[in-house]
Amino acid sequence: MHYFYFLISFFLGTAFFLNAQDNASANITPSDTEAFLDTSFFGDILENVQEQDAMGTQRIIDTEESVFSPSLSLTTSYNYSSNPLKAEDSSPSSLNDGFSANLNLAFNLGVGEYPLGDNILLTPAFSLMQMRTYNDPAKDFGNDMQAFDVDVQVFGFSVPFVLPDDFTLSLGHTYVRPIAFRNDNVINYTNTPSVSLAKNIPLDNGDILTLSVGGSYSFSEGDTLEEAIADPVYYQFIEAVMQSSGLDPLTAQPSNLQDSWSHMVNIAYLKPISEQISIMPSYAFSRIQYSKGANTGRQDYVHNLGVNLSYSFSELVNFSLLSNYTWKLSDDPSVQEYEDFIGGIVAGFNYSF
Repeated sequence: MHYFYFLISFFLGTAFFLNAQDNASANITPSDTEAFLDTSFFGDILENVQEQDAMGTQRIIDTEESVFSPSLSLTTSYNYSSNPLKAEDSSPSSLNDGFSANLNLAFNLGVGEYPLGDNILLTPAFSLMQMRTYNDPAKDFGNDMQAFDVDVQVFGFSVPFVLPDDFTLSLGHTYVRPIAFRNDNVINYTNTPSVSLAKNIPLDNGDILTLSVGGSYSFSEGDTLEEAIADPVYYQFIEAVMQSSGLDPLTAQPSNLQDSWSHMVNIAYLKPISEQISIMPSYAFSRIQYSKGANTGRQDYVHNLGVNLSYSFSELVNFSLLSNYTWKLSDDPSVQEYEDFIGGIVAGFNYSF
């Protein structure tokens, strides 16, 4: 479960980071040139025309762009992990390292820009994402890692408020459903409302420093034991064993084991090297406090140091080299603390309608 939780956090952490960049771009407003070349400008010119053709004076029709701004992105990556099981044990008998292949398909829909007064701009958006991870695609460990292959389905919406002085306040909600697709088992269902505040600081040399803080609450529900075990005969055997031990299988569920408060601090530094190449180091810290189930009162602390080197081949295609070092601490001695180094290559394809 820790592996799945980390995997979800990692992808979600990546998704949050990309969303912060999108929010920053929302600061762009219509230019002075666009305001100048409106229909009244062309109307004044046409009024000075003395001659008319057979169809009469031609006038510019004022058209309004759609408020919807859909986009589609496909990302594929191949990553190395020094600790694929996210385990404390690094003995030779354990799987010390491994590779994974990831496929992500995302649809994003902006639904317009709405001024609130003179200084605030509201830019709501929706997103739908399907992610699939194949662990150990080269099968260096046979089929041992197939049990960790997972689909993650994510639906979210965000309501960013673009504020003066390059501040952005974002309200959002994310629904996540990880699935062990090889046996069609939904691991859990998680809903996470969140709030964050980000500040972009443009520097004189053209670099951009981004600071953000945020908080969220995740409440989850898992499949029942009977739903998680596809074989009815095997379930009856497990049920009998649990009942003989004085346990009720209806109450021994994974539900609410992940219910938690999270607080996050993130620092990112974007440095353009050329028109096509940029590098972005970052640091993120999260404190997770569990509020229900067997984990009530437990607190985990997750640190992540990362760097991303990006090459924009065109408006549609980009490539990245990424590296992340993550370490997790906990105040619960029964929880495994771990360290993990991840490095990989990413290819992205983006299309805006």
